[in-house]
Amino acid sequence: MGTVPPHPLKKLSDNDCLAIFAQHSLGPHELLEEIGKKIVTKCDGLPLAAQTLGGLLRGRHDRRVWEGVLGSKIWELPEQRCRIIPALAIGGCKKVVWESATGHLGSQNSVVCRDTSNQVFFAGPLKPQLPKLEELEINDMKEQTYIWKSHNELLQDICSLKRLTIDSCPELQSLVAEEEKDQQQQLCELSSRLEYLGLSDCEGLVKLPQSSLSLSSLREIQISSCSSLVSFPEIALPSKLRKIDIWHCDALKSLPEAWMCDANSSLEILTILFCDSLRYIAEVQLPPSLKRLNIMMCDNIRTLTVEEGIQSSSSSRRYTSYLLEGLYISCCPSLTCIFSKNELPATLESLEVGNLPPSLKSLGVESCSKLESIAERLDNNTSLETIDISNCGNLKILPSGLHNLRQLQEIKIRACENLVSFPEGGLPCAKLMRLEIYACKRLEALPKGLHNLTSLQQLKIGTGGELPSLEEDDGLPTNLHSLEIDGNTKIWKSMIERGRGFHRFSSLRRLKIMNCDDDTVSFPPEDIILGTTLPLPASLTSLWIFFFPNLERLSSSIVDLQNLTELVFWGCPKLKSFPEKGLPSSLLKLRIVNCPLIEEKCRKDGGQYWDLLTHIPSVLIDI
Repeated sequence: MGTVPPHPLKKLSDNDCLAIFAQHSLGPHELLEEIGKKIVTKCDGLPLAAQTLGGLLRGRHDRRVWEGVLGSKIWELPEQRCRIIPALAIGGCKKVVWESATGHLGSQNSVVCRDTSNQVFFAGPLKPQLPKLEELEINDMKEQTYIWKSHNELLQDICSLKRLTIDSCPELQSLVAEEEKDQQQQLCELSSRLEYLGLSDCEGLVKLPQSSLSLSSLREIQISSCSSLVSFPEIALPSKLRKIDIWHCDALKSLPEAWMCDANSSLEILTILFCDSLRYIAEVQLPPSLKRLNIMMCDNIRTLTVEEGIQSSSSSRRYTSYLLEGLYISCCPSLTCIFSKNELPATLESLEVGNLPPSLKSLGVESCSKLESIAERLDNNTSLETIDISNCGNLKILPSGLHNLRQLQEIKIRACENLVSFPEGGLPCAKLMRLEIYACKRLEALPKGLHNLTSLQQLKIGTGGELPSLEEDDGLPTNLHSLEIDGNTKIWKSMIERGRGFHRFSSLRRLKIMNCDDDTVSFPPEDIILGTTLPLPASLTSLWIFFFPNLERLSSSIVDLQNLTELVFWGCPKLKSFPEKGLPSSLLKLRIVNCPLIEEKCRKDGGQYWDLLTHIPSVLIDI
């Protein structure tokens, strides 16, 4: 190799830098192209600067944003204060060699290597020349089965490396050649720095190499589109590892039990997407340190754990104390239950519903069509703060014990078409602030005791089955700040026909009524008993009226709402008149959509009501 001259490394040309910037910003809009070129010029040939700023401006076409980046004071900062990470990217090279000859690389912090011969020689050693290198990207090494050997290698040359990304290396099997005797020594040298490891599009990788989990300083691992990856080494995770993302690994069949049982684990966030061979996450328990678990688009997953063990007195194995606070499951069509309490050996065809970890604070389940119940009981889940269940068509009941969740602040149940009822005990009173029930076609009644929910501020009752009218002693809580009723005629009419009206809701700020009344001609409607217009609360700031097919006019009492700032009419084809006194002087926004008669009268060019609208800053009329 002594006959091969050193290859001096230079910064990228402006054209190469522009290509990187355009790739990550999805290409500047024509009107922004000149600003983009000026930004690229300021990147001074540094690829990571172009990549970072391109990603920052991705999809943002506001000229002021681009000009703000161009005029930013970051360009004036000295190098030691600039937070753009120095990077080395090696692309399209079959063979990379560092020579012992003395060469001068200058003070460059970023190096990009491209060579049509697919063989590049760097003069070295690199350690004294690139002391600030923190990020290394290796791309398109088509024939490499490993990245480094141990003699005179990168592990000892680059002393500040914190992030390592390996992409599109289809033959990769390991980071370091396994036959090297001093492999572990070199890993230890790297382990004192490396915090992030990313592997993507490494199609030949069947099992994650043990070396990758021997790096003690790792804090995050991201693995994506490794289509042949079946398993991970059965060893404990690095003690500092906090986050694992696994995406598009279709062959992955299981996660190591060593991850699940390690009392010294620091893993806090686990995200798994598009892993269709996974049928469960763990046999007995999830990692005891785990705080957030996200499972999405895993078509064949049946349950998170096969044996629950929390409540099972006959089980010889029990959960370590859980820290799990957030659980989100989406688009897992084979999910039967979240946690199973079956004893091992168990079959995934007949799982018995278990309970949720008592530490759980947030539960979200979406589009899991086979899920019948989220838990056996909720009595022990006193830490739960939010429950969000949607598009679970087989869910028929909610667990008992719901009323005991003293920390619960939000419940959203949407598009669960077979849900029949809420538990007998009703809902918790102490802290519940938001309740949303939408598109539950078979729901027979609202939860009992709604009027006792003194902390409730937001209530949405949406389309689905026709819920029965409110009982005399079980109306809605009067402390509401926001109320939305969509497609529930009986509830709407029970509020206005019994003289209840809305004036009792002295804190109500937002009222949205949709698809609720085919008979109302005037709004606010009249009290049938007293023959007067039902008053709206003076506190109201936003009023939305949607799809009242026979509504013809607004009552003059609307003018008295001196706190009203937003008024919206949508789909009221017969609406044709406003009060003679006009609309409230406090209005800031008026929107009228699909109301042809009143739209014509509100035209700026000669419309009958235009003069009544000139004080409103924002008037949007769909004509």
